[in-house]
Amino acid sequence: MSPMHTMESVVTRKPDSFRIFRRVEPFVPILVENPRYILKTVDEASELRDVMKLRSKIFSEEYGAQTSTPGFDVDDFDFQCDHLIIKEKSTNRIIGTYRMLCSRFVDQFYSQSEFELDAFINSPGTKLELGRACIAPEHRRGATLSLLWRGIARYASETCSDYLFGCSSIKTTSPEQAKQLHESLQSKGMLSSDWNITPNEAYRIKNFASITSGTDSPPVGIPALLQSYLNAGAKIHGEPALDRDFNC
Repeated sequence: MSPMHTMESVVTRKPDSFRIFRRVEPFVPILVENPRYILKTVDEASELRDVMKLRSKIFSEEYGAQTSTPGFDVDDFDFQCDHLIIKEKSTNRIIGTYRMLCSRFVDQFYSQSEFELDAFINSPGTKLELGRACIAPEHRRGATLSLLWRGIARYASETCSDYLFGCSSIKTTSPEQAKQLHESLQSKGMLSSDWNITPNEAYRIKNFASITSGTDSPPVGIPALLQSYLNAGAKIHGEPALDRDFNC
C-alpha cells in the first residue's frame, strides 16, 4: 500500500443544491457483503453526496445540529479521508456510515479542532480517527453495528493502525450533567491522563473542575456507541468539550 494519493475535487454549494465533482479513489478499498447489506468504502461522488445527506438528516433530527450547507453535513476533512458505508441491497440506499482518517494519509484530524492532541498525535504509532458515525434509526440493530465494526477492523488491519480514537457525542449541554457523567466514568476507571489531552479554549467548559454535579440534574446516559467503545477497552481522555454547533 502506498501512502501517496492524489485526487481532484471541486465542490459547489448553494442553498438549494450541493454538487460534487470529484474523482473518488479510496485509500483502502473494502468490500464485504452479507445477505442484506453491502459494506464498502465510498468510491463514487454520488455515494459521498448521499453520506453527507444521511449525516445531516440524523444529526439535525437527533442533536438539532446546524450545518453550513442546508441538507448536507460536510467539512474539509470529508475530502481527505475514506468513508465506510453500509448499503441496503434491496434499495441500494446508504443506511450507515463512518469516517476514517488515518495518519498514514493525513496529518490533521477533526478531533484537533476540539482537543489539544499534539502529544498524542506526535507519539509513535499509526493513528486512525473514527468519526461522524451514524446509522439510520430503522436499521440500528446488532447486524448493522457488527458489520460496521467488521469494516473498521478490516480498515485498521489494512493500515496497520496502532490507535483508534475520536470524539463521541453526549446529548447534553449542561455542565452539571457533563460533570456527573465524568465523575461516574472516573469511578469506573474509564478515564486516562495519558498525553495530557484537554479541550481547546473555544470548547472548554469554564471552571469545570469546580462544578458540583449535585442531584438536581437527572443523569445523562452513556450512548450505545460510546458504551460499545468502552466495552472494547477504550478510555476517556481529558475533560468534556462543549460543542454548541452539535448541541452536545
